[in-house]
Amino acid sequence: MLPAVSYAYVAGGAGDEWTMRENEAAINRWVIEPNFVSGHPTTDLTTTLFGSRIRMPVITTPMASHALFNTAAEAGTARGTEQAGSIYVSSSASSQDLETIAASSNGPKWFQIYFPADRGYARELLQRAKAAGYKMIVITVDATVISNREGSTRILGKPSPNSVMHGGNKPKTPGINPEKAALWKADLNWDDVAFCGAETGLPVIVKSIISVRNAMQAVEHGCAGVWISNHGGRQLDNTSAPMTALPRIADAINGRVPIIVDGGFRRGQDVFRALALGASAVALGRPILYGLSLGGASGVRSVYQHLETELQMVMQLSGVPSIKDITREYVAPHLPA
Repeated sequence: MLPAVSYAYVAGGAGDEWTMRENEAAINRWVIEPNFVSGHPTTDLTTTLFGSRIRMPVITTPMASHALFNTAAEAGTARGTEQAGSIYVSSSASSQDLETIAASSNGPKWFQIYFPADRGYARELLQRAKAAGYKMIVITVDATVISNREGSTRILGKPSPNSVMHGGNKPKTPGINPEKAALWKADLNWDDVAFCGAETGLPVIVKSIISVRNAMQAVEHGCAGVWISNHGGRQLDNTSAPMTALPRIADAINGRVPIIVDGGFRRGQDVFRALALGASAVALGRPILYGLSLGGASGVRSVYQHLETELQMVMQLSGVPSIKDITREYVAPHLPA
């Protein structure tokens, strides 16, 4: 059984939690239209995402404070993700430092940054991430202020336990004030996104895109991909669900860059529907932390294995032989009677 602080953190959302609930509800506004008589005897779930070959188009989304759920913390999640043949995305608000996480497994890893108010600290984090072997920079843009997460606030007196967990990525550069370094930049702009690429020479993905406007801006500013997300309903309540935004954004981008989507995905059917609507991959959040809490790295791997079994079943029944063959013709809007 999870401690109350841990459960409130993983299970809760912002405000009335309407967006958190809507994330799952929006997925079920699409139904699968299978081709039962396809003649395809096998299915291939593998795909390549930014140069990494993975077992299926599902990756681990960046999440803070894994030590709230298991003593293995982020290293356990990274190992479980590697064992599942996928990509681990490490949060800059991690319990362990980014170097420890990078050394914990040999699988592909990306680094997610909450852009600090202190640009010197941003530079340090980015350079450390590159030196540690992370292959992609993910900048989250919807956290310029912490939201009204009332479940955590009732228990802790504050909306986030990150400060309680003493985040692992403390500044190492002389002269950077640790307290000021903990502040995130309130006036985030596209120059900050460009800074991430210029400092590392690595491709950059913008995470927490939920509008066509921001998606097109990301492409215009040279981002390698677009990550559709509303932070699992944990930041701005009463925003669109990712599965509502996905078809519009996919149509606007028209294949120019890969699209990752997260928010409410729990089953192979959910992954299938997202891929059909234009996603290149789905990122898992809460299910991963629940798996970590129950079994460390093995628990994380088991979450992936369950999802893989379901996705293979859905593809087989739908008559789709490979990931690239999952197109919009296999889904339709759900029209209640």
